[in-house]
Amino acid sequence: MPDLSAVTPMLPRLAMANGVALGPDERALWATEFGRNLLHRIELADTTTIAPIGSAIAYHFTGPAPGSMRADADGNLYMAIYGQGRVLAFNRNGISIDQVLLPGREQGHHLQSTSMAIRPGTNDLYIVASDGSGGQGATIFHAKVFAEALVQFHRCGCGKCGVGRCYGS
Repeated sequence: MPDLSAVTPMLPRLAMANGVALGPDERALWATEFGRNLLHRIELADTTTIAPIGSAIAYHFTGPAPGSMRADADGNLYMAIYGQGRVLAFNRNGISIDQVLLPGREQGHHLQSTSMAIRPGTNDLYIVASDGSGGQGATIFHAKVFAEALVQFHRCGCGKCGVGRCYGS
């Protein structure tokens, strides 16, 4: 049974922190600051300790702010950009490598992209976006991403598992 009373601050005083994700090695911790338009990349020494020289601002966003994010099995990061109707893709070092543009964004629709999921075992990305007062409601969109979903915290006990993947029978 986990001790839910043991809570350790790791990256304090963020301005409206929104997204958080772990990379496939479970050592890279990513966090966004919605209020300052920043993407943080944190290298973990252990579960609650930032490695020496392990904190960096990987990206500074322009325009409306970063929202939730997901990582894939190759360590790529996908981030919903609230107010822009798009999802930015970053490599494992935090370098922007591509983007998914939502249909209707050029006409001012579906700009409030807020969350997403990558379907396990596939590279299928599902994106949630709202049209705000634009009259089209909220929509779930589908796109393809670079690699399969990252399955974190998987420990089946087969003795053959790698980080995030089961190679057992």
